[in-house]
Amino acid sequence: MVKQIEPDHIFALLGGLLDALRSDFQQEAKALRQPYRRLRTSQLRLLSLTPAEGMRLTDLAVRVGMTKQALGEFANVLENDGFLESVSDPTDRRVRILRPTAKGRRAVEAGNQVISAVEKRWRERLGAEHWDRLRALLADALP
Repeated sequence: MVKQIEPDHIFALLGGLLDALRSDFQQEAKALRQPYRRLRTSQLRLLSLTPAEGMRLTDLAVRVGMTKQALGEFANVLENDGFLESVSDPTDRRVRILRPTAKGRRAVEAGNQVISAVEKRWRERLGAEHWDRLRALLADALP
């Protein structure tokens, strides 16, 4: 049975796909031990896009597509939970550099394992050819 999403424009289709993937991610993440289990996919994405050596808050905001203010608030939560740390830039003390802590790096590793499990399940569900084609099309569609 094919699920019909209304409306069926690209935003609804991609949104429905993303919702389903997130749901599967959360289901699979239940097997993780605390504190990783509570992380949202958006938090793991931010952690995975933050280099180990750190990045200026403003540059990281551009990288993840958020405003500096929104990223600052988002990062504060991760910092309070011990996944990120904030240090002053040695060349300009006014500049905030964010970098993942050891706990944050372990969370990214755990998240990547969950993502691999979800992708494996989806590949089995859709069939290898369809899954590989979907991934290739999505990669090609990125600007």
